[in-house]
Amino acid sequence: MYYHLQYTLNPISDDGSSQAISLQQPFKYFGSTYNHIFVNNNGHLTFTEPLYSYNPILKSDRDIIAPLWTDLDNRRGGSISYREDTSTAVLAQVTAAVKQYFPNIPFAATSAFVATWDSVPYYNGGGVVNFQVVLAYSVHRSFILINYGDVAATTQSWLAGYHTVDSVNSYTIPVKSAPELSSSSNINVNGHWAFHVDGSPNLPTNFLSSGDGEIMSRPAEDGSSDVIFLRQPFKYFGRTYNQIFVNNNGYLTFTEPLSAYTPFLDSARDIIAPLCTRLDNRHSGSISYSEDTSTAVLAQVTAAVNQYFPNIPFAATSAFVATWDSVPYHNGGGVVTFQVVLAYNVHRSFILIYYGDVAETEQPWQVSEVLLRCALPEWWRGKIELLFIN
Repeated sequence: MYYHLQYTLNPISDDGSSQAISLQQPFKYFGSTYNHIFVNNNGHLTFTEPLYSYNPILKSDRDIIAPLWTDLDNRRGGSISYREDTSTAVLAQVTAAVKQYFPNIPFAATSAFVATWDSVPYYNGGGVVNFQVVLAYSVHRSFILINYGDVAATTQSWLAGYHTVDSVNSYTIPVKSAPELSSSSNINVNGHWAFHVDGSPNLPTNFLSSGDGEIMSRPAEDGSSDVIFLRQPFKYFGRTYNQIFVNNNGYLTFTEPLSAYTPFLDSARDIIAPLCTRLDNRHSGSISYSEDTSTAVLAQVTAAVNQYFPNIPFAATSAFVATWDSVPYHNGGGVVTFQVVLAYNVHRSFILIYYGDVAETEQPWQVSEVLLRCALPEWWRGKIELLFIN
Protein backbone atom coordinates (compact mmCIF):
# COMPACT_ATOMS: atom_id res chain seq x y z
CA MET A 1 0.00 0.00 0.00
CA TYR A 2 1.51 3.31 -1.07
CA TYR A 3 0.15 6.68 0.01
CA HIS A 4 -0.04 9.00 -3.01
CA LEU A 5 0.19 12.62 -1.91
CA GLN A 6 1.47 15.99 -3.08
CA TYR A 7 5.12 15.88 -2.06
CA THR A 8 8.17 18.08 -1.63
CA LEU A 9 11.10 16.75 -3.65
CA ASN A 10 14.54 16.20 -2.18
CA PRO A 11 17.51 17.91 -3.88
CA ILE A 12 19.12 15.97 -6.71
CA SER A 13 22.62 15.37 -5.40
CA ASP A 14 25.12 12.67 -4.54
CA ASP A 15 24.70 11.67 -0.87
CA GLY A 16 22.32 14.58 -0.35
CA SER A 17 19.56 15.32 2.14
CA SER A 18 16.53 17.47 2.67
CA GLN A 19 16.76 20.59 4.76
CA ALA A 20 15.47 20.36 8.33
CA ILE A 21 11.74 19.62 8.08
CA SER A 22 9.68 21.14 10.90
CA LEU A 23 6.99 18.71 12.00
CA GLN A 24 3.52 20.09 12.63
CA GLN A 25 3.23 17.64 15.52
CA PRO A 26 6.21 16.25 17.48
CA PHE A 27 7.16 12.62 16.91
CA LYS A 28 7.96 10.31 19.83
CA TYR A 29 10.75 7.83 19.17
CA PHE A 30 11.62 5.43 21.99
CA GLY A 31 11.21 8.07 24.68
CA SER A 32 12.71 11.00 22.75
CA THR A 33 10.50 13.70 21.25
CA TYR A 34 11.47 15.33 17.96
CA ASN A 35 10.16 18.45 16.25
CA HIS A 36 12.33 18.12 13.12
CA ILE A 37 13.30 15.38 10.70
CA PHE A 38 15.70 14.93 7.77
CA VAL A 39 15.06 12.75 4.71
CA ASN A 40 18.48 11.56 3.57
CA ASN A 41 18.94 10.45 -0.04
CA ASN A 42 20.72 7.23 0.90
CA GLY A 43 17.58 5.67 2.33
CA HIS A 44 17.25 6.82 5.94
CA LEU A 45 15.61 9.38 8.24
CA THR A 46 17.42 11.24 11.03
CA PHE A 47 16.22 13.80 13.56
CA THR A 48 19.01 16.06 14.80
CA GLU A 49 21.08 16.58 11.64
CA PRO A 50 21.36 15.31 8.07
CA LEU A 51 23.37 12.16 7.44
CA TYR A 52 25.28 11.81 4.18
CA SER A 53 26.78 8.39 4.86
CA TYR A 54 26.17 5.57 2.41
CA ASN A 55 27.88 2.91 4.55
CA PRO A 56 25.05 1.17 6.45
CA ILE A 57 25.96 0.88 10.12
CA LEU A 58 23.19 0.83 12.74
CA LYS A 59 25.69 1.20 15.57
CA SER A 60 25.94 4.94 14.98
CA ASP A 61 25.48 7.42 17.82
CA ARG A 62 22.15 8.71 16.58
CA ASP A 63 18.46 7.87 16.34
CA ILE A 64 17.82 6.63 12.82
CA ILE A 65 15.11 4.95 10.75
CA ALA A 66 16.53 3.16 7.71
CA PRO A 67 13.99 1.56 5.36
CA LEU A 68 16.86 0.82 2.93
CA TRP A 69 20.26 2.28 3.76
CA THR A 70 22.61 1.98 0.81
CA ASP A 71 24.36 4.22 -1.73
CA LEU A 72 21.60 5.68 -3.91
CA ASP A 73 21.93 8.27 -6.66
CA ASN A 74 18.92 10.36 -7.67
CA ARG A 75 21.07 12.24 -10.20
CA ARG A 76 20.54 9.29 -12.56
CA GLY A 77 16.77 9.24 -12.26
CA GLY A 78 13.91 8.59 -9.90
CA SER A 79 12.72 10.87 -7.13
CA ILE A 80 12.89 11.18 -3.34
CA SER A 81 10.01 13.07 -1.78
CA TYR A 82 8.25 13.68 1.51
CA ARG A 83 5.20 15.19 3.14
CA GLU A 84 3.57 15.51 6.54
CA ASP A 85 -0.15 14.96 6.13
CA THR A 86 -3.04 15.62 8.51
CA SER A 87 -5.87 15.21 6.01
CA THR A 88 -8.85 13.14 7.10
CA ALA A 89 -8.43 10.64 4.27
CA VAL A 90 -4.76 9.87 4.92
CA LEU A 91 -5.17 9.74 8.71
CA ALA A 92 -8.05 7.30 8.30
CA GLN A 93 -5.91 5.16 6.00
CA VAL A 94 -2.89 4.96 8.33
CA THR A 95 -5.10 4.50 11.40
CA ALA A 96 -6.79 1.54 9.73
CA ALA A 97 -3.39 0.04 8.87
CA VAL A 98 -2.08 0.37 12.43
CA LYS A 99 -5.28 -1.07 13.91
CA GLN A 100 -5.01 -4.02 11.52
CA TYR A 101 -1.41 -4.73 12.49
CA PHE A 102 -1.67 -3.82 16.21
CA PRO A 103 -5.28 -4.62 17.18
CA ASN A 104 -4.63 -4.49 20.94
CA ILE A 105 -3.20 -0.94 21.00
CA PRO A 106 -5.78 1.90 21.00
CA PHE A 107 -4.72 4.36 18.31
CA ALA A 108 -6.03 7.16 16.13
CA ALA A 109 -3.41 8.92 14.00
CA THR A 110 -3.27 12.71 14.21
CA SER A 111 -0.34 13.07 11.81
CA ALA A 112 1.44 11.04 9.14
CA PHE A 113 4.90 11.80 7.78
CA VAL A 114 5.49 10.01 4.48
CA ALA A 115 8.80 9.71 2.59
CA THR A 116 9.02 7.90 -0.76
CA TRP A 117 11.95 6.67 -2.86
CA ASP A 118 10.47 6.16 -6.34
CA SER A 119 12.63 4.32 -8.92
CA VAL A 120 15.90 5.63 -7.48
CA PRO A 121 19.00 3.93 -8.97
CA TYR A 122 21.81 2.37 -7.00
CA TYR A 123 25.02 4.39 -7.17
CA ASN A 124 26.85 1.62 -9.02
CA GLY A 125 24.00 1.08 -11.47
CA GLY A 126 22.31 -2.24 -12.03
CA GLY A 127 18.77 -1.42 -11.03
CA VAL A 128 16.43 0.82 -9.04
CA VAL A 129 14.58 0.71 -5.72
CA ASN A 130 11.02 1.62 -4.72
CA PHE A 131 10.02 1.98 -1.09
CA GLN A 132 8.16 4.22 1.30
CA VAL A 133 8.32 4.86 5.04
CA VAL A 134 5.35 6.24 6.97
CA LEU A 135 5.55 7.67 10.48
CA ALA A 136 2.00 7.27 11.80
CA TYR A 137 1.55 8.95 15.15
CA SER A 138 -0.59 10.69 17.73
CA VAL A 139 0.28 12.51 20.93
CA HIS A 140 1.22 9.33 22.81
CA ARG A 141 1.69 6.62 20.17
CA SER A 142 4.15 6.28 17.27
CA PHE A 143 4.43 3.63 14.57
CA ILE A 144 6.67 3.05 11.55
CA LEU A 145 5.09 1.50 8.46
CA ILE A 146 7.51 0.50 5.68
CA ASN A 147 6.14 -0.40 2.24
CA TYR A 148 8.43 -2.01 -0.35
CA GLY A 149 7.79 -2.07 -4.08
CA ASP A 150 10.25 -3.48 -6.59
CA VAL A 151 13.76 -3.56 -5.13
CA ALA A 152 16.52 -4.64 -7.52
CA ALA A 153 19.37 -6.91 -6.49
CA THR A 154 22.68 -5.20 -5.74
CA THR A 155 26.27 -5.98 -4.86
CA GLN A 156 26.44 -2.81 -2.75
CA SER A 157 26.33 -2.96 1.03
CA TRP A 158 22.81 -2.35 2.30
CA LEU A 159 20.76 -2.60 5.49
CA ALA A 160 17.14 -2.09 6.57
CA GLY A 161 15.91 -1.42 10.11
CA TYR A 162 16.08 1.17 12.88
CA HIS A 163 18.36 2.13 15.77
CA THR A 164 18.42 4.42 18.81
CA VAL A 165 21.21 6.62 20.08
CA ASP A 166 21.68 4.50 23.20
CA SER A 167 21.59 1.22 21.20
CA VAL A 168 18.85 -0.07 23.51
CA ASN A 169 16.32 -0.37 20.69
CA SER A 170 17.66 -1.68 17.41
CA TYR A 171 16.25 -3.94 14.72
CA THR A 172 17.57 -5.20 11.39
CA ILE A 173 15.10 -6.72 8.93
CA PRO A 174 16.30 -10.33 8.59
CA VAL A 175 16.50 -10.96 4.84
CA LYS A 176 19.49 -12.15 2.83
CA SER A 177 19.03 -10.02 -0.28
CA ALA A 178 17.51 -6.62 -1.00
CA PRO A 179 14.78 -8.01 -3.34
CA GLU A 180 13.49 -10.15 -0.44
CA LEU A 181 12.30 -6.96 1.27
CA SER A 182 9.42 -6.97 -1.23
CA SER A 183 8.35 -10.53 -0.38
CA SER A 184 8.88 -10.63 3.40
CA SER A 185 6.99 -9.14 6.32
CA ASN A 186 6.54 -9.13 10.09
CA ILE A 187 2.76 -8.59 9.75
CA ASN A 188 1.90 -11.31 7.20
CA VAL A 189 1.51 -8.85 4.32
CA ASN A 190 4.33 -9.27 1.81
CA GLY A 191 6.41 -6.15 1.31
CA HIS A 192 5.09 -4.48 4.46
CA TRP A 193 6.76 -4.07 7.85
CA ALA A 194 5.34 -2.31 10.91
CA PHE A 195 6.90 -1.31 14.24
CA HIS A 196 5.60 0.31 17.43
CA VAL A 197 8.29 2.84 18.33
CA ASP A 198 7.13 5.49 20.83
CA GLY A 199 8.83 3.59 23.65
CA SER A 200 6.92 5.49 26.32
CA PRO A 201 5.49 3.61 29.27
CA ASN A 202 1.74 3.22 29.03
CA LEU A 203 -0.26 5.86 30.85
CA PRO A 204 -1.69 4.63 34.16
CA THR A 205 -4.80 2.52 33.72
CA ASN A 206 -6.94 5.00 35.66
CA PHE A 207 -6.19 7.75 33.12
CA LEU A 208 -8.72 8.50 30.41
CA SER A 209 -7.51 7.20 27.06
CA SER A 210 -6.61 9.52 24.20
CA GLY A 211 -9.49 10.66 22.06
CA ASP A 212 -9.44 11.12 18.30
CA GLY A 213 -9.43 14.91 18.72
CA GLU A 214 -6.52 15.15 21.15
CA ILE A 215 -4.20 18.13 20.52
CA MET A 216 -0.60 18.47 21.66
CA SER A 217 0.62 21.71 23.22
CA ARG A 218 3.65 23.27 21.57
CA PRO A 219 7.04 22.54 23.15
CA ALA A 220 8.01 25.84 24.75
CA GLU A 221 9.62 27.16 27.89
CA ASP A 222 6.84 28.43 30.19
CA GLY A 223 4.40 28.09 27.28
CA SER A 224 0.68 27.59 26.93
CA SER A 225 -1.93 26.36 24.51
CA ASP A 226 -3.79 28.79 22.32
CA VAL A 227 -7.22 29.74 23.58
CA ILE A 228 -9.43 26.63 23.57
CA PHE A 229 -13.11 27.34 22.98
CA LEU A 230 -15.32 24.93 24.89
CA ARG A 231 -18.26 23.39 23.09
CA GLN A 232 -20.19 23.52 26.36
CA PRO A 233 -19.63 26.24 29.00
CA PHE A 234 -17.95 25.22 32.26
CA LYS A 235 -19.25 26.49 35.61
CA TYR A 236 -16.56 27.27 38.17
CA PHE A 237 -17.73 28.45 41.60
CA GLY A 238 -20.54 30.60 40.25
CA ARG A 239 -18.72 31.86 37.16
CA THR A 240 -19.27 30.48 33.66
CA TYR A 241 -16.44 30.11 31.15
CA ASN A 242 -16.58 29.39 27.44
CA GLN A 243 -12.82 29.05 26.98
CA ILE A 244 -9.77 27.60 28.71
CA PHE A 245 -5.95 27.58 28.49
CA VAL A 246 -3.67 24.62 29.24
CA ASN A 247 -0.46 26.10 30.63
CA ASN A 248 2.71 24.04 30.37
CA ASN A 249 3.70 24.59 34.00
CA GLY A 250 0.90 22.40 35.30
CA TYR A 251 -2.31 24.40 35.54
CA LEU A 252 -5.45 25.57 33.72
CA THR A 253 -6.67 29.16 33.43
CA PHE A 254 -9.76 30.64 31.83
CA THR A 255 -9.31 34.28 30.83
CA GLU A 256 -5.71 34.34 29.57
CA PRO A 257 -2.59 32.16 29.37
CA LEU A 258 -0.16 32.30 32.29
CA SER A 259 3.57 31.76 31.94
CA ALA A 260 4.40 31.93 35.65
CA TYR A 261 6.36 29.04 37.12
CA THR A 262 6.51 30.24 40.72
CA PRO A 263 3.54 28.47 42.33
CA PHE A 264 0.96 30.73 43.88
CA LEU A 265 -2.78 30.22 44.18
CA ASP A 266 -3.59 33.62 45.64
CA SER A 267 -3.46 35.47 42.32
CA ALA A 268 -6.44 37.47 41.11
CA ARG A 269 -7.59 34.79 38.69
CA ASP A 270 -9.46 31.50 38.60
CA ILE A 271 -6.98 28.65 38.30
CA ILE A 272 -6.93 24.85 38.52
CA ALA A 273 -3.48 23.51 39.42
CA PRO A 274 -3.03 19.73 39.40
CA LEU A 275 0.73 20.34 39.81
CA CYS A 276 1.94 23.91 39.54
CA THR A 277 5.74 23.91 39.15
CA ARG A 278 8.27 24.67 36.43
CA LEU A 279 8.10 21.99 33.74
CA ASP A 280 9.92 21.74 30.41
CA ASN A 281 8.43 19.88 27.43
CA ARG A 282 10.97 21.16 24.92
CA HIS A 283 13.02 17.97 24.79
CA SER A 284 10.76 15.16 25.98
CA GLY A 285 7.34 14.35 27.34
CA SER A 286 4.05 15.70 26.04
CA ILE A 287 1.23 17.96 27.16
CA SER A 288 -2.08 17.34 25.43
CA TYR A 289 -5.75 18.14 25.73
CA SER A 290 -9.16 17.44 24.26
CA GLU A 291 -12.81 18.12 24.94
CA ASP A 292 -14.64 14.81 24.66
CA THR A 293 -18.35 14.18 24.31
CA SER A 294 -18.12 10.56 23.18
CA THR A 295 -20.48 8.10 24.82
CA ALA A 296 -17.62 5.97 26.19
CA VAL A 297 -15.75 8.82 27.89
CA LEU A 298 -18.90 10.44 29.29
CA ALA A 299 -19.95 7.09 30.75
CA GLN A 300 -16.50 6.69 32.32
CA VAL A 301 -16.41 10.11 34.00
CA THR A 302 -20.06 9.85 35.05
CA ALA A 303 -19.34 6.53 36.76
CA ALA A 304 -16.34 8.03 38.57
CA VAL A 305 -18.32 11.00 39.86
CA ASN A 306 -21.27 8.82 40.88
CA GLN A 307 -18.92 6.52 42.79
CA TYR A 308 -17.36 9.31 44.85
CA PHE A 309 -20.42 11.56 45.14
CA PRO A 310 -23.29 9.04 45.36
CA ASN A 311 -25.72 11.59 46.81
CA ILE A 312 -25.38 14.10 43.95
CA PRO A 313 -27.38 13.27 40.81
CA PHE A 314 -25.04 13.67 37.85
CA ALA A 315 -24.62 12.65 34.22
CA ALA A 316 -21.73 14.24 32.33
CA THR A 317 -22.44 15.90 29.00
CA SER A 318 -18.85 17.03 28.41
CA ALA A 319 -15.34 16.16 29.62
CA PHE A 320 -12.28 18.34 29.12
CA VAL A 321 -9.10 16.28 29.57
CA ALA A 322 -5.53 17.62 29.87
CA THR A 323 -2.60 15.22 30.28
CA TRP A 324 1.04 15.81 31.22
CA ASP A 325 2.81 12.61 30.11
CA SER A 326 6.41 12.11 31.33
CA VAL A 327 7.19 15.85 31.32
CA PRO A 328 10.55 16.72 32.94
CA TYR A 329 11.10 19.27 35.66
CA HIS A 330 12.91 22.35 34.38
CA ASN A 331 15.92 21.66 36.60
CA GLY A 332 16.08 18.00 35.54
CA GLY A 333 16.04 15.15 37.97
CA GLY A 334 12.88 13.38 36.93
CA VAL A 335 9.54 13.55 35.16
CA VAL A 336 5.88 13.87 36.12
CA THR A 337 2.75 12.22 34.77
CA PHE A 338 -0.70 13.47 35.72
CA GLN A 339 -4.08 14.25 34.23
CA VAL A 340 -6.88 16.67 35.07
CA VAL A 341 -10.46 16.08 33.92
CA LEU A 342 -13.26 18.64 34.02
CA ALA A 343 -16.44 16.54 34.13
CA TYR A 344 -19.56 18.66 33.78
CA ASN A 345 -23.06 19.26 32.52
CA VAL A 346 -25.31 22.32 32.46
CA HIS A 347 -25.72 22.46 36.25
CA ARG A 348 -22.87 20.46 37.83
CA SER A 349 -19.07 20.67 37.57
CA PHE A 350 -16.38 18.37 38.97
CA ILE A 351 -12.59 18.21 38.79
CA LEU A 352 -10.94 14.78 38.68
CA ILE A 353 -7.15 14.68 39.08
CA TYR A 354 -5.22 11.49 38.34
CA TYR A 355 -1.56 11.10 39.30
CA GLY A 356 0.83 8.62 37.77
CA ASP A 357 4.54 8.59 38.61
CA VAL A 358 5.65 11.94 40.04
CA ALA A 359 9.39 12.26 40.67
CA GLU A 360 10.78 14.03 43.69
CA THR A 361 11.95 17.60 43.22
CA GLU A 362 13.52 20.47 45.11
CA GLN A 363 11.63 22.96 42.94
CA PRO A 364 8.75 24.88 44.52
CA TRP A 365 5.45 23.23 43.67
CA GLN A 366 1.82 23.60 44.62
CA VAL A 367 -1.35 21.61 44.26
CA SER A 368 -3.93 23.03 46.63
CA GLU A 369 -3.62 26.10 48.85
CA VAL A 370 -0.25 25.54 50.48
CA LEU A 371 3.11 26.36 48.91
CA LEU A 372 5.75 23.81 49.89
CA ARG A 373 9.44 23.44 49.20
CA CYS A 374 10.04 19.77 49.72
CA ALA A 375 10.17 16.40 48.00
CA LEU A 376 6.87 15.12 46.67
CA PRO A 377 5.48 12.44 49.00
CA GLU A 378 5.17 8.82 47.97
CA TRP A 379 1.45 8.71 48.72
CA TRP A 380 0.75 10.91 45.70
CA ARG A 381 1.32 8.10 43.28
CA GLY A 382 -1.93 6.70 41.93
CA LYS A 383 -4.00 9.09 44.05
CA ILE A 384 -7.29 10.37 42.63
CA GLU A 385 -8.54 13.70 43.88
CA LEU A 386 -12.14 14.69 43.14
CA LEU A 387 -13.59 18.10 43.85
CA PHE A 388 -17.22 19.17 43.62
CA ILE A 389 -17.02 22.78 42.46
CA ASN A 390 -20.49 23.73 41.33
